[in-house]
Amino acid sequence: MEVLKVNVLRRSRCGFDCVSCPYFKKACIGCVIETCLVDKCIKGTSYTGITHPKSFCRLRPYCPIGGKERPSPVQVSSLGRKQVARIKFPRFIPEIDISDERSWIWREGFQVPAVFVPLWQLLTNENFLSKASSKGLHDYLGFDGKILLSTVMPDELIDRLETKDYFRLIEELRPDATMVPDNYTYTDVPLYQSWSQTIRLVSFANDFLELDIPLIGLVKGANLRQMDWAVRRQVEMGYVSFAMPARELFEEEMLDYFLPQILLTLRRSLRNDFEFLLYGVGVKLWEYKDVSFSNLSWFLRAKHGEYYWDGLFYDLRDPSIRFEECYCEACGGMMPQDIIDLWFDDKERAMRTLAAHNLLDLSRLWQRR
Repeated sequence: MEVLKVNVLRRSRCGFDCVSCPYFKKACIGCVIETCLVDKCIKGTSYTGITHPKSFCRLRPYCPIGGKERPSPVQVSSLGRKQVARIKFPRFIPEIDISDERSWIWREGFQVPAVFVPLWQLLTNENFLSKASSKGLHDYLGFDGKILLSTVMPDELIDRLETKDYFRLIEELRPDATMVPDNYTYTDVPLYQSWSQTIRLVSFANDFLELDIPLIGLVKGANLRQMDWAVRRQVEMGYVSFAMPARELFEEEMLDYFLPQILLTLRRSLRNDFEFLLYGVGVKLWEYKDVSFSNLSWFLRAKHGEYYWDGLFYDLRDPSIRFEECYCEACGGMMPQDIIDLWFDDKERAMRTLAAHNLLDLSRLWQRR
């Protein structure tokens, strides 16, 4: 790999010669150090979510200061291969809140073909996990559609689980399909760390080939090169269904940069014989016609009195929609003003009506588009 033309110290504060640093070379599968974060750390620079405002330093395993050497770059073992079944994503798949039965929309008589269940919510509540594990998710939720297990979760939970832990949970919960395990990558840490996490994701995806259920590959990485590498390796294993956790990229206005490139990689690798889902987003992305979506916003916005109308959300009191009649299965001709009135008389019923309306509006919108 060519050395980037950047101003680096000949011998950085970490003790390595920058030009001959082992994390600067191809052995780290493309790891390029554009600036020495160890040097910045010594000078007092901190990074939100990494060294600030936390009391611990997430970079400690990669820092040689104090006599602690960095570990060698992680290598990928040989990959397996099998024909992984397609998930057959609907255009919109609602995520549910396992802790709030008001999001279990089928109990209100509104059928959906599939839902995502977030594993992290089960892991953080022993009572929910015990009940769901003893019965299986279908019996616990009383749902006869497809249950897709989401592994997207907070960083501190990701580090707690190994392959055997995931296998045990999947065996007990019995979902119809599962994502491969999530990872965490940050753009402002040494690329060694994000490459280690990206390689970890690919290794998990390889391990998951042992499971006898449909699998969802993940698109993750701190940069496009990592995402592309992870996607190609999963394609080599036989994955054809992919999900891309996209909320943070969307909020940072970076999704429109990454998404077209990832879709191009998949089209070149699989000749359009794949399916793709954006996880955590579901609005303002109409141009991506062949992409499925999943989010919990339909429910979260209902809890805050917000109303979807043709895919855009409004406060129930917004004069532009307040007296618009809606004839969806939930509203039956009601206006947002009627839901406001109902909120004062029966808040629970109003909340359930609003949540069902939001879900139906998003579902119909994606079917039309």
